[in-house]
Amino acid sequence: MGFCPEEVAGSIGGGLGDEGRAGPSGGRGVLHGAFAVLEELARVEEAGLTQLAVATGLPKATAHRLLCRLTDLGVVHREDGGRYRIGTRMFRWGQRWSPAQVLSTAAVRPLRRLAAAGCSVTIAVRDGDDVIVVAGIGDPAVDEVFRMRPGIVLPAASAAEVVLAVGNPASGLRPDPGWSLPPGHSRAEWARRVGDARDRRVAFDFEAALPPLGCVAAPVRAPTGAVVAAAAVVVVGTNRLPLLADAVRETAACISANLARVPGAGRALNLLATPESPPRDR
Repeated sequence: MGFCPEEVAGSIGGGLGDEGRAGPSGGRGVLHGAFAVLEELARVEEAGLTQLAVATGLPKATAHRLLCRLTDLGVVHREDGGRYRIGTRMFRWGQRWSPAQVLSTAAVRPLRRLAAAGCSVTIAVRDGDDVIVVAGIGDPAVDEVFRMRPGIVLPAASAAEVVLAVGNPASGLRPDPGWSLPPGHSRAEWARRVGDARDRRVAFDFEAALPPLGCVAAPVRAPTGAVVAAAAVVVVGTNRLPLLADAVRETAACISANLARVPGAGRALNLLATPESPPRDR
């Protein structure tokens, strides 16, 4: 059973008084509030009512009513201690996102081989101005610092974001015109990083966490040649990155070849090859 946005808004809005009143403004306000709550739960994994109200900017009473309706619908799960998590219905819906299904099918065996080197391995895609993980295999040492679970948003200007900006091979050294500049990067600096990734077919990144994390990513291409995803490894420290670069390139190339053999891949991958949001301020 599925819901269109209007049905979801109506279900959530029931019993919310003026905020749940039928009509474009009321329905849209309730729906936006509900998705703000869900986005925050996806970010932090679990939270209490006060934390969610503060993070979303919603009045506490409104957040509570939304959470009650979302819990009734199975979209949110309420723990015995009063904290909230994403519910099973959201999990089921997420599993049906066709680009993730296609990429996971093409990547499962190559990622397993790469993970045997003792690192976290991921497949990441562009989602508006964000880069999100859609599949992967974690390494305990890395997970203690940053858990690469599906749905997590990667830090801005990550190695995955660099290779995703490579775009079409015909675009020269300029960033993909549908891809905006990440915070803290000038146009020239970003073009240099993207150009280097295009030339080397790989990008490197270093996160000054405790302990520090190193990442190397390579572009995954659709049969059309467009970059649709990034295959990446994340390790503690940076000493191993140069040694892993060739393995990541080979893994990305293997996934790219596998995509041509996955039924329905073409249509699903088109969703990733087309920019979905306006660029950030440049």
